[in-house]
Amino acid sequence: MAKLKDLVNVSVNKDIIIIQNVEIPIIFTMESFDFLIEAYGKTYTQFEKDMNKMLKSGTVTLSKDNLKLMRSLVYAMVRTGGTECTMEELEGAITQHEMPDVYKKALEIFAGQRFQAEDMKKIKSGKK
Repeated sequence: MAKLKDLVNVSVNKDIIIIQNVEIPIIFTMESFDFLIEAYGKTYTQFEKDMNKMLKSGTVTLSKDNLKLMRSLVYAMVRTGGTECTMEELEGAITQHEMPDVYKKALEIFAGQRFQAEDMKKIKSGKK
């Protein structure tokens, strides 16, 4: 029987971010939704709507709302990647000069996923 890892890239959603010169694994999978909801404090559907609104402009400003979106996304990816932390620990660990690279990497992975609200409804209902 063929192994999935021999057929496809099973690390397509994985990457690393650098925090204080340490490589931290990140990944965005279905498991990330719970961490994202925990950090953002709203549903995934609302998160995605807000994220799309932020990205629509083409330029991301560091407003309070945008920073919350990005921190929530990075937190979800770090936790799903296997690093245990609190939101406060993560916020305190990322220096200002690291922020652009960390956020850029998280956005690249997230943009590659493009889960839609309809997909979540299908998964919850069992429909295809």
